[in-house]
Amino acid sequence: MKNQSQKGHKLVFLNGGIAIAYIIAIQISHAFTTLPGEVASVWFPSAITLPMVYYYGTKVFSGIIIGSIIGLIPALSSLDPPLSFINSLLLNTVCIIANCLQPWLARYLLNKFSRHQEIFTHVSSVLVFIVASFFAPLISAMLGVTGLLIVNALTIREYPLAFITWWLASALAHILFSPPMIIYREKEVLHQKANYGEIIINLSILCFICIIIFQFAYPLEYLLLPILIWGVFRLNRWNSSLLVSFVAFVAITATGKGYGIFVKNSVNESLMLLQSFTAMLSLTTLILSAVLSERQIAQQSLKETLENLEIKVFERTRELTQAQLNLKHANYTLEKMANTDSLTQVANRRYFDRRLREEWHNMLVMAQPLSLLLIDIDCFKQYNDTYGHPQGDDCLIQVAQTFKSVIRHNSDCIARYGGEEFAIILPNTNQQEAQIVANKILQEVRKLKIDHKTSTVLKFVTLSIGVTTSIPQVDDSLDNFVTKADKALYQAKQQGRDRFVILV
Repeated sequence: MKNQSQKGHKLVFLNGGIAIAYIIAIQISHAFTTLPGEVASVWFPSAITLPMVYYYGTKVFSGIIIGSIIGLIPALSSLDPPLSFINSLLLNTVCIIANCLQPWLARYLLNKFSRHQEIFTHVSSVLVFIVASFFAPLISAMLGVTGLLIVNALTIREYPLAFITWWLASALAHILFSPPMIIYREKEVLHQKANYGEIIINLSILCFICIIIFQFAYPLEYLLLPILIWGVFRLNRWNSSLLVSFVAFVAITATGKGYGIFVKNSVNESLMLLQSFTAMLSLTTLILSAVLSERQIAQQSLKETLENLEIKVFERTRELTQAQLNLKHANYTLEKMANTDSLTQVANRRYFDRRLREEWHNMLVMAQPLSLLLIDIDCFKQYNDTYGHPQGDDCLIQVAQTFKSVIRHNSDCIARYGGEEFAIILPNTNQQEAQIVANKILQEVRKLKIDHKTSTVLKFVTLSIGVTTSIPQVDDSLDNFVTKADKALYQAKQQGRDRFVILV
């Protein structure tokens, strides 16, 4: 009963929020009223209803109905000649039916013909969204404009233009402003690559282009496309779609006030032309983003497949050895997997031993220093006993990923040495440089502040590090080199942990 009551309250608040947003959207849209019958060239409520009905179904109809009734009162009362009470009630009822039927029909088409739950991650589903966005408003436009004709708010000669305007105003609102709200609820596939500096620079360029186009009316609208394509490649899907909606809103506002290169003889013609252009930009970015998402999904699927093959690699080593001539490429991939610790995704002990021998030989030939760090997570047994092995595994993963962020060169090698121990090989690195790396590792792991209430050192996870540096000589022993690092690690533990010790 309590859960049902909470769901009921959430639904009430949801419908209330939709009603308020719908009323505000209607008021904004009526600023772009361009035809008799209060037909607007831009209809922002459609951008709201489609995502809401798509995710919540008929549960949000009450919010749409309330918003439609209240929001349309000023527009219906301003019609000339004034409507009778019966005609006003009839027209409002027709608009309510149209406003509910339109998003419901679009939702039905998406659910029936889209093969993917997340629409904007696949090109085929994006195409279904485009068709639904243009088809569903046809019914709404027919009902609404026919209602205006019946109550004599339009003449039969004004019907075609009003129908086209109503239809495109809703359809283009779907294309331009609905995607960010739908994508917000979808699982993100593309990772954002742009940093804040890059984003600020590109937004500044975008604003400058918009000023040139819409303030000074220079025909440079084609410059918007490279910026939006940059958004597709460098931002995640939600941010890139939001960027398109931002451009569209700025362009519509400016054109509606008579600024820019899209201004024609009539406001209606200007807004229809502008929205068609911005819709093409939106469709281009949506399809391109879907292509990138499909590629990312395919790569992720391939990665998961390869990871699942790891166990089979060990079971079928003999078979793979016999077939290595035919499976040379596959063997290369599997060998890479065999050298990686499956939990922490750093090198395993086998790869570490081989790599250390190689680097020892290389530094011997080059007469350059080689440094080795042996790292142990302090009191890790107590950590596992307290928090359990799954959380212990998560701790190992976080620590390993921190090592990755600290190493300086691709030539450096991070490996899981065994259990909670890790090792880092630093070729061509002297003692002072190795000390800097060790100190940085300690600092970064402390910053993680992973809770460890049973630690004898601090109340969060810390490390002990043994460091040794040597310029290999012919009569030197690699085993002695590793032993020095191990002794240094032992001394770090004896001296109280959460520190590094260097032995030369």
